[in-house]
Amino acid sequence: MIGTLNRKEIGKGAFMNSVTEPKFKHNRMTLCLVTPLEKEKATVNALVPFVLRKGCKSCPDFTTLNKKLAEMYGAILEADVGKHKNKQIIEITLLTADDKYAIGGEKMTETAANLLWDIVFEPNLDENRFFPEIDLELEREYLIDTIESDLNDKRTYAIGKALDLVFENEPFGIKRYGYVEDAKKITSESLANAWRELIKTAEIEIFFAGPGNPEIAEKVFAEKIASLEREPAGNGEPETVAYSPLKEAEEEMDIAQGKLVMVFRMGAPKTEKEKNAARMLSALYGGTAFSKLFMNVREKMSLCYYADSHFERGSGILIVDCGIEFENRQKARDEIIRQLELVAEGDFTEEEFENTKGAIFNSLGSVGDTLYSVESWYMGGIVENSLITPEEDKKAMEKVTREEVMEAAGKAKLAAVFFLKGGEKK
Repeated sequence: MIGTLNRKEIGKGAFMNSVTEPKFKHNRMTLCLVTPLEKEKATVNALVPFVLRKGCKSCPDFTTLNKKLAEMYGAILEADVGKHKNKQIIEITLLTADDKYAIGGEKMTETAANLLWDIVFEPNLDENRFFPEIDLELEREYLIDTIESDLNDKRTYAIGKALDLVFENEPFGIKRYGYVEDAKKITSESLANAWRELIKTAEIEIFFAGPGNPEIAEKVFAEKIASLEREPAGNGEPETVAYSPLKEAEEEMDIAQGKLVMVFRMGAPKTEKEKNAARMLSALYGGTAFSKLFMNVREKMSLCYYADSHFERGSGILIVDCGIEFENRQKARDEIIRQLELVAEGDFTEEEFENTKGAIFNSLGSVGDTLYSVESWYMGGIVENSLITPEEDKKAMEKVTREEVMEAAGKAKLAAVFFLKGGEKK
């Protein structure tokens, strides 16, 4: 069980979000810049947090910054990029000891808030360029390696190719880290311009989770945000493309196990009830070790090594991915479809239904295990406009009926199939 989110607007397009979690001894503070996901900007935006973490005006190089973090009892600085619906989320995080655990009585929360602000809003800029240039070069290579790492994970690669088929002309299809060819074109000037645009137009979401007093951090951020000149662009809901004809593709690689990915469009849920029914469907169908796909396609029929399903609530799609022998491609595909049809017809026992609910409840119960998962839970709620606790979500999921799951299964329409098959190494 986790605490309730306290959310407050502290500036134009800027919000302070806090959750008190007294069982921890440290605080997690994250500053997010939330911006519309656009293909021509995605890559340069994705590079911004990784260069920002290298230093700032108050700590002008990586060595000085690391020394500062060490003085803060080994504070941890993290950077990443998130994606949800049509939004790209630039994230910088500081994990620090709470004030009450500072041996010398240091004001850890205030210090962390000021440092986090400096890292995001006071970077090393020399006129119109990030400085030093070597930081850009190293982080650009890191970003390229991150993007290219999908190719090494064949399962992730296959899922990505299937989603490319489905979202060819939609914001959902844009990669959160962007594209290699765009990364190679980034200059210090273009990166600085991207940072300036983010600072001016992005929505600011600040998260504070832990045992400490969030009002200390809120005071720091509110005073500093007041001095900024901002014109937040807003983050409207994306327009989803209507159901389109089935798209199929395949590729050859030097692999021993085929990867079959099937994507079903269900339509973005219009109500919480529809969303919860789709979540329950995904878990019952292929999201647990006793699901339809696992027990039938994998165990009884031995058509695959693994078979999972996942519902993406933001885009309204159900993803099924499995590892198979090449010759089982059609059999596995037919059986995956048949199992979904059986769920739509109500061919599942009450025991299967209750076990599925239990698995979901167990997952919800683990949200409070880390401050990261607490933050992730509420960030998802913000972008979904659904600020509820896991306990409240559990009560809502308890109300999902068999008939609602059957109806959700009936809505699923096969939209794309991608198959990664064996071949000579290229």
